[in-house]
Amino acid sequence: MRADLDLKTKQKAWETPRNIAILAGTVAAIAGVLAGVAGYKIGQSAAPSRVVFQPGAIQISPPPAPPAR
Repeated sequence: MRADLDLKTKQKAWETPRNIAILAGTVAAIAGVLAGVAGYKIGQSAAPSRVVFQPGAIQISPPPAPPAR
């Protein structure tokens, strides 16, 4: 009988925080999935982007000189 009371006392101490942690993790996982689905849907409806370079906008510098021997 005493062992059962000790067990129930210990369970009171850790079961509620554990359940709250599980609930918070579940909520975070569901929110992440919903955010991913929303981003996917927004990405589907967006027009593809185009990059246009103006003439002379890209300048390539010569490679560095090799070290002297």
